[in-house]
Amino acid sequence: MRILQNWYSKLYASVLWNGLLGNIFPILCGVRQGGVLSPLLFSVYVDDLIRELRLSSYGAYVGNLFVGTIFYADDICLMSGSCFGLQKLFDICSDYGLKWDILFNPTKSHLFTVVAAIPVLPCIYGARILTGPLKCTFIMCTNIWVFIC
Repeated sequence: MRILQNWYSKLYASVLWNGLLGNIFPILCGVRQGGVLSPLLFSVYVDDLIRELRLSSYGAYVGNLFVGTIFYADDICLMSGSCFGLQKLFDICSDYGLKWDILFNPTKSHLFTVVAAIPVLPCIYGARILTGPLKCTFIMCTNIWVFIC
């Protein structure tokens, strides 16, 4: 643990823009971009969020198996069979982000349905209303709402 603490407590960066190098500043949070341990450390950081999403009873299921979220690096995909369930998943992520100082970027967020046979209602994330859907057809899944952060 001391090795990680030592490794992450001495991070500094500067910005190179248009051939000019800016002032050096300390990096106070986050994981090293491209670091070998970064995906594992981020997984540990968001493990409680995954648990909260699973225990909420909202989201998509295959039988009794929760498949309502997929994480890949710092991307999150939320899936639900209803707009209400998706909004609940949004709310859980938003609350978790406030608690643990994680900023989810709503301008990089998208909403779409798979086999859009139901009315489309907007979902709210922070101050942004996500509307959709982008109509997609996929034979294996029907009426699944997806959010990608």
